[in-house]
Amino acid sequence: MVRYIQPILDLSLFWKMGMVIGACVLVSFIMAGILYFELQKLYTGFEFSPGYKYELLAQEGLRLLERMEKSPENSEEYLRNLLELRTLLKAGMAGGIYHGRLASLPGEFTLRFPNPETLPPEPRSYLKASLEALEALEKGKAPSENLAKLRASLEKTLIWGHDNCQRFRQQMSILVSRTTTFKWIMLVFVGVFLLWGAVAFIFMVLQPLRQVTERIRDMARGKGLEECIDGETGCVLEYYARDEIGQLVDSVNELVSNYQDLNLFKHVIEEDEEVEEVFKRLGEAFQKKLGLENFVLLQVSNSQNTMEIVCTSPPGLEVNPEILFNASFCRAKRTGHVVSSLDHKGICPRFLWPEEADHYCIPMMSGGECIGVVQFLLPPEYAVRKEKNLHEKLRMANRYIEEAVPVIEAKRYAASFKEQSLKDPLTELYNRRFLETAIESLVAGVMRRKTTLGILMADLDYFKEVNDKYGHDAGDLILKETAQIFKKNVRNSDLVVRFGGEEFLILLMDTRNGESVKVAEKLRRAVEAHEFHIRGNILHKTVSIGVSEFPTDAQGIWEAIKYADVALYKAKEMGRNRVVRFTPDMWPAEEY
Repeated sequence: MVRYIQPILDLSLFWKMGMVIGACVLVSFIMAGILYFELQKLYTGFEFSPGYKYELLAQEGLRLLERMEKSPENSEEYLRNLLELRTLLKAGMAGGIYHGRLASLPGEFTLRFPNPETLPPEPRSYLKASLEALEALEKGKAPSENLAKLRASLEKTLIWGHDNCQRFRQQMSILVSRTTTFKWIMLVFVGVFLLWGAVAFIFMVLQPLRQVTERIRDMARGKGLEECIDGETGCVLEYYARDEIGQLVDSVNELVSNYQDLNLFKHVIEEDEEVEEVFKRLGEAFQKKLGLENFVLLQVSNSQNTMEIVCTSPPGLEVNPEILFNASFCRAKRTGHVVSSLDHKGICPRFLWPEEADHYCIPMMSGGECIGVVQFLLPPEYAVRKEKNLHEKLRMANRYIEEAVPVIEAKRYAASFKEQSLKDPLTELYNRRFLETAIESLVAGVMRRKTTLGILMADLDYFKEVNDKYGHDAGDLILKETAQIFKKNVRNSDLVVRFGGEEFLILLMDTRNGESVKVAEKLRRAVEAHEFHIRGNILHKTVSIGVSEFPTDAQGIWEAIKYADVALYKAKEMGRNRVVRFTPDMWPAEEY
């Protein structure tokens, strides 16, 4: 049933209202047409009925007779009425046409009397008697008696005509009754349609509009957000037609869905710990929510004018390496505006695939600075300039970016602050606090890989003399340059930590037996050979290094670090500027 009604429900409100009004007008026209044809039929039958015409004849004859009776005999009035009466009776008797004014009808009237041979014998005999009495009156014979005979014959004609028209009068009465019935039927029909229209207006217009208004008001006030985040059930408005209200409801549902998705997205990324996770979720939103499959997410470094690729879809998608080393080469980053080849072909000379695809680059702006760029790659068959759906997707992508930018910036600040708290500001090496934070994961990796962690504890020899003689600025310079020497002479996977004062801890990841000592000796020689330029003077400094290995020397990491410190002090005792490998005899058992 619904399948057959649905096409009607999907019509626009204009056509629905038109159908209601049209139905009422159609029913009214049908009823009026029926009544019109019934009346026309009755009128035609009545007009051509002999009874009706002879009834009119008798009525007019009696009227003229009454005037004759009131006028003096042979007077002008009397003779004129007599002549008129004779004309009327002869027309009725001979089947002719009578022109004149009838008292029973307004204005001039024409009576067409039928052929007398078609009349029944009664009216013919009545008319004949009327004419005989009229002729006697004209001759002046017995006026009173002939007037009476004339009246009697006219009255008989009137009675016959009236009886002959009775059937038409009955039909007229039925038609009047039917007209009243039709009137009530029409009123009931129109009332039902109006009631149905009112109910339909309430349920199809007012109620959906009220729901739409309430939903938009709730969104404006931030109400219902929890329900939207937990599930769509409480956020979707239902409507069963595709008319203007249905389209409005669909638009509001789309708005609510976007509102829900954006708030859910923001709710989730705010709980992520790392910036990379936020970028990853942003990419997932582009793919799953918007159907944008090809893109690159780039992050601008905090301090340097460089960019790095954070996320690509598909994986391994390339960008011009020039913008990675110099972010100013990226037009979107440099201008802070959207850069699109959809409207301006060749706008970016550093785009790698101008012939294979179009690009749409959105800068991620925060506080007037660009912290990243999202580059969408649009295949030519998809990047139709006038495609409304594409521009809507790109507009929604910009909304997601706007929601993500403040979260990314906040997490970047948090990460930067955390990094600063875990780094020594002078040497830019990780500090002891970082070591305490990261040591467990480092140990877990070593144990999982079943490798050895080399531990070097290094200390600058006679460093206090530099501070005393040249000042703390000179001491700071030596510490900074020593840190750079250590970093330059170990692998990227190794870790250099400023352990305190002029002490440095170097952790060598996944070393082989005896390799730690070789690296320590390499570092010692590098420091010894380095020239420190202090206020026009060249200084040479040396370093003492104690070496231990985990888990070779100890089962606990802090115990192994302590052994490296013990070996360092042994190197100091032995004259400094040397590398000493820890041995158990350096730490007697009673001191454990």
